[in-house]
Amino acid sequence: MSLELVDPIAYVNMCVILPPQVNSNELWLLGGKSKTLLPTSSLPILQMQMCIIFFGTLLFHTFLRHLGIPRFTSMSIVGFILGTRFNKTWEEKMKELFNPESQQILGLFSTLGYLLFLFYIGVKTDMSVVHRTRKIATSIGTAAVMAPFLCGNFVLQYHSSYYLNKAHVQNLGFITVILSQTPYPVISSVLNDLKILNSELGRLCLSSSLVAEMFTIFLVSMMEFTELLSRKGQVTALFSLTIFVLFLFLVIFVIRPAMFWIIKQTPEGSLVSDHYVYCLFVIAFVSAYVVNKIEFEVILGPYILGLAIPEGPPLGTAIIKKIDTIVNSVLMPIFVTTCAMKVDLKQLFNWRDEVNGTYDHYMVETLNMTVVTFIAKFIACMILPLYNRMPLNDTVCLTFAMSCKGIVEMAGYSFVKELMNMPDNVFALLMVSMVLNSTAMPMLVRFLYDPMQKYAGYTERNILNLGSDGQLRVLTCIHEKDNILSTINLLEATYPTKEEPLYAYVLHLVELIGRASPIFISHQLQKRKSNDSKSYLSEDLLDAFDNFEQVFKGALTVNTFTAVSPAEMMYDDICTLALDKLTSLIVLPFHKKWPSDVNSIELEDESVRDLNYRVMDRAPCSVGVLIERAQMTHIFSLETPYTVCMLFIGGKDDREALFFAKRMTKNPHVRLTVIRFLASNTSNHDSSKDWQGTIDSELLQDIKINHKVGGASVKYIEESVKDGPETALIIRKLVNEYDLIIVGRQAGIETPQTSGLLQWSEYPELGVLGDLLASTDAAGKASIFVLQQQRTAMGI
Repeated sequence: MSLELVDPIAYVNMCVILPPQVNSNELWLLGGKSKTLLPTSSLPILQMQMCIIFFGTLLFHTFLRHLGIPRFTSMSIVGFILGTRFNKTWEEKMKELFNPESQQILGLFSTLGYLLFLFYIGVKTDMSVVHRTRKIATSIGTAAVMAPFLCGNFVLQYHSSYYLNKAHVQNLGFITVILSQTPYPVISSVLNDLKILNSELGRLCLSSSLVAEMFTIFLVSMMEFTELLSRKGQVTALFSLTIFVLFLFLVIFVIRPAMFWIIKQTPEGSLVSDHYVYCLFVIAFVSAYVVNKIEFEVILGPYILGLAIPEGPPLGTAIIKKIDTIVNSVLMPIFVTTCAMKVDLKQLFNWRDEVNGTYDHYMVETLNMTVVTFIAKFIACMILPLYNRMPLNDTVCLTFAMSCKGIVEMAGYSFVKELMNMPDNVFALLMVSMVLNSTAMPMLVRFLYDPMQKYAGYTERNILNLGSDGQLRVLTCIHEKDNILSTINLLEATYPTKEEPLYAYVLHLVELIGRASPIFISHQLQKRKSNDSKSYLSEDLLDAFDNFEQVFKGALTVNTFTAVSPAEMMYDDICTLALDKLTSLIVLPFHKKWPSDVNSIELEDESVRDLNYRVMDRAPCSVGVLIERAQMTHIFSLETPYTVCMLFIGGKDDREALFFAKRMTKNPHVRLTVIRFLASNTSNHDSSKDWQGTIDSELLQDIKINHKVGGASVKYIEESVKDGPETALIIRKLVNEYDLIIVGRQAGIETPQTSGLLQWSEYPELGVLGDLLASTDAAGKASIFVLQQQRTAMGI
């Protein structure tokens, strides 16, 4: 059974002639040999077909996803099963379900899905990446297309042409162009599925594939022009080319400026009017119609229009939100499955020419071309990174990612089959090899590439090892404006001086919506009024940290950045920046927000909580979680001292917290109190715990005896407790007595002082004491800062 995709324009014309109505509720098919109970209405049949496709994909993907196999493979497998003639009974049942009338409707849906998919990818694409692309990415992208294209044509002209007739050589030439592609829609989807879109390797691969996509569009356009020249003559071909060029100028110089006008008319923070969004959908389908009428590839119209739309908020995001679900969850499974249904797997074993009784040379040469182009692409993508001294493992992973095939190649093979009447066995070979590639390449990248490995260092980057006179480098993360004041309060309490300067790196995190490629903006390298600054970072945030820097001029340096990336991959931006800037501490805002006068929760963002977990597991330095309750700025002065309490039980996280608290004593407006909890009954003696206790006592000795840190006075209190509940009673009294309480995380560690509290922990990322302070039962005015010492240093 072969399911034919119909041209949407031809289908609209065909629908003018309605099929005769059938009054019976039963339809006789297959020449009266089989009776079916399928309804005659098109809609129920379409619904049944869609259910088979969706549930089949869900069934396979439920099991295959545990092996790291992408969803695209599950869709293709369903299509192969439905399209293969296993036996006569199966063939009759499939013809009964996918009868000619229903094939036309399903074909229209699948074609519509592919057009919208390319428009969707185009809208998400940041074309400015091409201008910002590094030289190595440009070289890799160019070589990834040109090397297989040139090698393939060399083999075609000097080897394949001796065995094939002129028509087959022409067909194989089109196949060579498809095999040479490095399609950006496929690569970006694979990188997103692998969760490495904003890793260093992902960014390089994304930039290279976008360069390759520009070459591919040029090659496809020239291929279309050459084919049109041979069929219709020079006059018609030049006329079509002229119309296509005019379409490009219209998109670039009329439609794109109009979209910037739409953005300008939309108030900041507001949504783009639905009328504009729907108009763009209409223009996308009109562009497909125009490009189809001049006999260029129909997909070029919506794809080029999508590339011209400014990505990200507000316009790009509004478009993506409208079509994201229907494109990825409804239309794309239909398109992939219906394309795969054209394949009869039994034809894959048909390597004999029935006329001559020898091997089918067309089949053999197609296999040769597939292997040659793959090897050429692989070698080309390997040489350039190795020449630029990229590590071998990363080079191999980059090459595998650049070699991925997918939906674009599937559509290309289907197009060539329809246009040039490709034999079923050749088509089956190409489709199966493409699906095998799309399955194996992502799995190899997932197996070989570990983006977390770069975070592990051989040096200890924490406050304890920084020393009392060291430069403190802090990376603070901002999700919203409410995080600004609490962050500034914390940094100001550390009191930077010229002798002990503070370098603050402020990273504003924005979720990637409405674009395919993440971006990273350094606002020190851009003008304040650039488009990126306006779109992603408010003037209030920039002004707040500029003013903060002026207060401590010469002692404080603030650098501001913005990272736009998927929520589940933001940790990579944070950890990479911390690694590059050699920071000793990362400050993360807590995922919950409280109103200033009520003990109830005002806002809870689980994506932020998940981000905090990921950063704590991977950070190349110490990490602190800042929990802000009061949502107000503290004015540092002798009249209004900033009261800080450090709760100490023992362990490396508590020692890290103690050293951070000690740095605050240099601020004349800070009053520090250290409260140490001692176990009243210690019957069991553990030598390792005794050693840790010795270190703890040594660090606290000066504070305990002299009540001083340097020249600053420190209040020292010891509390003897028998268990966790007794500790909790003491801590609950502190939340309204101080402005800031600092604790060590000590995740999963239970001591005699905290026994009985661990099993009631609501926020494990805060540790036992941090969880107790953050709970609504202990609500008060005090902010809480939970510190975790670096975990990723070798040997720690």
